Amino acid sequence: MTMGLFMLKVISRLRKQLYLLSMIPSQVRLRCIKRDQRTIFNSLSRNFPEIYRNFKKYNAGEFTTPVWKQLNAEIEHTLLPYPSFSFLRNPLVSATMVINDFGQVLKQELAMLKNEVSRDRLKVLLKEDYVGNPLIINSTYLASHNSIHHLYHLTKFLKITKSHLDEISTVVEWGGGYGNLAKIFRRLNPATHTYIIIDTPLFSSIQWLYLSTILGPDSVKLLQNPADVVHSGKINLIPICFLDYQEISADLFVSTWALSESSKFSQDYVAVREWFKSKHLLIAYHKSSANYLPDSDRVGTLARASGALIEEIDFLPGNYYAFR
Repeated sequence: MTMGLFMLKVISRLRKQLYLLSMIPSQVRLRCIKRDQRTIFNSLSRNFPEIYRNFKKYNAGEFTTPVWKQLNAEIEHTLLPYPSFSFLRNPLVSATMVINDFGQVLKQELAMLKNEVSRDRLKVLLKEDYVGNPLIINSTYLASHNSIHHLYHLTKFLKITKSHLDEISTVVEWGGGYGNLAKIFRRLNPATHTYIIIDTPLFSSIQWLYLSTILGPDSVKLLQNPADVVHSGKINLIPICFLDYQEISADLFVSTWALSESSKFSQDYVAVREWFKSKHLLIAYHKSSANYLPDSDRVGTLARASGALIEEIDFLPGNYYAFR
């Protein structure tokens, strides 16, 4: 590395650190506004080990890739027996579930949102929650980049497809991270709707803890055995080991990179079921990589075959949307 490149990297790191220091007052403000979430989280988290231990006796079969089996094992090690309240600051959790970009990605996503959504509305939709202790990256909206990123996906989908939220009464999300996109969708569409997240048992457990802390346990249904059923009007969390026992149909199928990081078996499973009968698709995926995720861009091929429009994400080279 030349001295010039080295200095540029040093300057970039310093700018990032200075920016984060400028966000400290916003972090403190968030903690004060939503401090009750820590008490709720601590109470609910006592149930986390038992909930997850129950899932361990079931087999997830061929749904996950070797890469994600390994990542799940590593994340499990960091979260058990009880997840930390600041679990989103854990380096491994952050690397797999969170986007923290300080460049063009944030700039372009926020610019589009400002153009499409009023300032007052953005303040409601983007205001972060204290649980997980997410990194605040915008003080005006008290927002993390993850919330900006997720609202951008949904806003882009509505704009491109010219769909309306009142057409969507049931959503199925394949791979929901820690539950943030489901939370943003509920804010965007507060009318009663059914939301279903399909994920690995570990992630379903995290989603239960996160969403129950924010929305209350009565708003979240975690399926805990094969005979359990989806509850209308709630956010339903289906561990993938119970998927074959469920009859699911929806108006919108969502997967932001999760399906492209799932096994070929999973991709075909979803496509054969016609995206769980969904009229609409909101999918983000990336190009395949031979050594890491060789089947990623199959998702685009399958979506295109079902009538989806494929659009490259210009500020994320090698990444694409599929909209229908």
